Amino acid sequence: MSAKTRLLLKLSGGALASNTNPFCETKLQSLAKQLKELSQLYSLGIVVGGGNIWRGREGRLTFLKSNERDYVGMVSTIINCFVLQKALEAEGLAVKLFSALEVERITDKYTLSEIELSLRAGEIVLFAGGVGEPSYSTDSAAIIRAIEIGAKQVLIGKEGVKGIYDKDPNVFKDAVFLPKVSYDEIISKDLKVLDQSSINLARDNKLRLLLFNQEADNSFIKALKGEIEYSEVV
Repeated sequence: MSAKTRLLLKLSGGALASNTNPFCETKLQSLAKQLKELSQLYSLGIVVGGGNIWRGREGRLTFLKSNERDYVGMVSTIINCFVLQKALEAEGLAVKLFSALEVERITDKYTLSEIELSLRAGEIVLFAGGVGEPSYSTDSAAIIRAIEIGAKQVLIGKEGVKGIYDKDPNVFKDAVFLPKVSYDEIISKDLKVLDQSSINLARDNKLRLLLFNQEADNSFIKALKGEIEYSEVV
């Protein structure tokens, strides 16, 4: 039997949360069922943001230095991945949690050889802890992990928007939705998609990115099937 195509999924922390709590059981159960369905067709690597617990840019703890705020964010992604792991296991799925910041008894040691073995064994792989260093976003981590596992397609779930616009749709009512855009356009027009280093890395490795509203029901499945609006970057 031929190996499954590998996908890298990037979820924001909001995919796990309610309006009032960092975790919502109903959303987690629904997400786990969606990922279970996807895992029957694809080999999955998943990066989860930490914004439901901590947003470094909005942190108001003045005694924290910039790099310390980043570490709080990285730890938040470990918490999120651990909770998601348990939701997936409750659906009968085999899951491994690898973190760039190792937490004994919770995460597995991050080695590419172990990750490869897990993927070949049909396990869903969760990536936590960002890249293990401050100053890098989970977007950067998603691109790097995609390259490491040989995924050529990255699905990026967004909150409150359906993809890429020519300007911030939360600020400008006349913002224009862009269903397809090239890496060169993103760079030349300074479109706010991912940070610059992530865009360069994705372009150089010829990754196909799909960005869409993760709040839609079964959004990742529907994006792959073309059943919801999304922005494609090629």
